[in-house]
Amino acid sequence: MTVYHINKGIGLASSGIEYAQKYRFDLVRDFPERQLFIFCDYIYSNYTRFTENMGLPVDVTLNVYKFMAGQENHASTYTVADFEAQLTEDFEKTESPDGRFVNFVSADGTVKYIVWLITEGPFIGAVDRVDTVIANRLQEVAHYSDRLTSVDYYSGAEVSVRYFYDEAGTLSMRQFLAGGNLQLTLLKDGRSLQGEHEFNLAFFTQLNFTPEDLVIIDRNQDLTDALFPVKNASHFVVVVHAEHFSTHLTDENWTLWNNYYEHVFTREDMIDTFITSTDAQTEKLRKQFATAGHPDVRVITIPVGTVPELSRGAHVEENKFKFLTASRLAAEKHIDVLVKAVAEAKKTLPALEFHIYGEGATRKLVEDTIKKLSAEAYITMEGHKNLADEYAKYGGYLTASGSEGFGLTILEAVAANLPLIGLDVDYGNTTFIENGVNGFRLAREEDEAQQVEEFAAAIVKLVQTLDYPRAIAASQKLAEPYLADHVRQLWRTLYDECQTRLAESEDLRS
Repeated sequence: MTVYHINKGIGLASSGIEYAQKYRFDLVRDFPERQLFIFCDYIYSNYTRFTENMGLPVDVTLNVYKFMAGQENHASTYTVADFEAQLTEDFEKTESPDGRFVNFVSADGTVKYIVWLITEGPFIGAVDRVDTVIANRLQEVAHYSDRLTSVDYYSGAEVSVRYFYDEAGTLSMRQFLAGGNLQLTLLKDGRSLQGEHEFNLAFFTQLNFTPEDLVIIDRNQDLTDALFPVKNASHFVVVVHAEHFSTHLTDENWTLWNNYYEHVFTREDMIDTFITSTDAQTEKLRKQFATAGHPDVRVITIPVGTVPELSRGAHVEENKFKFLTASRLAAEKHIDVLVKAVAEAKKTLPALEFHIYGEGATRKLVEDTIKKLSAEAYITMEGHKNLADEYAKYGGYLTASGSEGFGLTILEAVAANLPLIGLDVDYGNTTFIENGVNGFRLAREEDEAQQVEEFAAAIVKLVQTLDYPRAIAASQKLAEPYLADHVRQLWRTLYDECQTRLAESEDLRS
């Protein structure tokens, strides 16, 4: 039995789905079944630097593009000296002050190589990519692991062609793009594949799913059209990581599914099991399938996150003026709202601090908000860190996300007995915040100024009035079902059920 975990991409600013996969791997790594985590997007950097950073070993991961090009997984170890050694003429070499890149410029100044370096994670200092600039125009970008893996060729501002190289360094795959979309793939064996769908289908076909296999689909959008034709009686599971429907446009007679899940929900005949993270979402999804005329769809609960143990919480009240948040820095997380709220609450609580963990697209917005409020002394950007050792430094957790299917860091905060303040939205906040006991759930406001005011008031109220021993006891009770041993058994049960159903079907056939 092979268990396939299907996802799209991965990066330094990974989403909760990638972290959910990491939690799952930690639970099942000692199971006898082979585990394979598949990432289907074209990932510009050597993707193993990201999987290694998350603790996913290279032998349990696979990238579709690397596989189709005949590449194996290698660590990022190609160096600037390796690049310099293959130059055939003299170039002036200069290093950037921040250590992010090295420039090589030809004597006449017409040719420039910009060698970009990895600046964080387990492969700091290795070459990530090399940009070739001729007459001030970007011509190509070469990507490296311990060797050259692929080259993007540019027409103006867009990539028009990609070349991939196999283990022997031979050109093994060419791809042609238009407007950023894959149009055609030419393989070394002579096959030509039209578009992304045919490319994915060719890959999934080569996996040769069997009735013994379990295929866990963590991201289904743009992938299931290529998965369904090659199911081959394997067991398909879809993990629902987020809110799965539009609350405002759903009534008792009709459900407007989330675009990310609409395809699998309307092809429920191809999915053997749906998994959600909370009993509340499981019950809601079951009712909605029944409303749609499919009452027999199998939906079960297996939390995407776990905790190894529960904290005793002695540190919480001592650190009650220190708050943190941890998430991908994205617009829907509304970190800037929290920054403004902390700045307002600081007027009442002079000792207040706020620490922001994570990276993402809105980092500059958050930094600019902090500067505008002159809050640099008490609001800090912490970047990516292993949070396991961080929670004990704090006395409260803030989240302004308007939609969480679960909330991995919320679970971790509760297990560390931190009181929480968040919006009154499903499912993580309603699962882990007992309103008025171990934190506060706030009404979601359309007016940002009003939302800021309510968060600020809640921060002040929590610090000044919370019964910390009662809050800690409530948090421990809420977090207990998510202990790793319990969730591991839920996955073991699912694996065993797949094998049992296979044995029963074989008995019927015989």
